[in-house]
Order: sequence, then C-alpha cells, then structure tokens
Amino acid sequence: MRRTRSVSITVLALGAVLGMAAGCGPVESNFTENPAPLSNRICYTDADCTGNACCGLGTNPTHVQDGPNCSNVRCTNDCPVNGLDCGRCLVICRDSRCEAACTN
Repeated sequence: MRRTRSVSITVLALGAVLGMAAGCGPVESNFTENPAPLSNRICYTDADCTGNACCGLGTNPTHVQDGPNCSNVRCTNDCPVNGLDCGRCLVICRDSRCEAACTN
C-alpha cells in the first residue's frame, strides 16, 4: 500500500512539473477595444440585446427596447469592417448588461 501511494505522489509531482514546463505562455492583449454599450437597461438573455442598426450594420450593442425596429427593413449584403454582426462581434448579455464579444 505504501508503494502505491508513493508512486501516485511521484506521478502527480511529475505531472505538475511537466504541466508547468509545457504550460501556456503569457497572454498577449492585442485585441482591439470592444464597442461600448449604448444602453444601461438590464438584460436577462442574449435575445434582450441587439446592435444599434439593422442588418448587422450596427457598431455598438444596445438593449432591444432601445434598438431600432427592423421589422420592415430589407437588408442588403453590405458589411462594414467595424460592424457587430458581420463576423467581428456577437452581441451578448453579460453581467445583466448588453455587451459585444469581439475578435480581432
């Protein structure tokens, strides 16, 4: 029984050393700034949040009650570089506020 315990501790120590040696390097913070939210309303789900313009052309996240009414809008394939929904950002509800989760 003692031998099993010493082997387990040795394996655990070896795993910890190898994990630290092969671990992640420093995280680079070269991400661009996320667009500032335009609304201070409380959100409960991601569906409570939207962009500040229709068809993915918005540049800032906002609450749906403060966002545009896009029910009668016909969208084109335009996609601005800094647009929210054109692949760069997702509008989400985080910590009860609408925010944008963006990539480079």
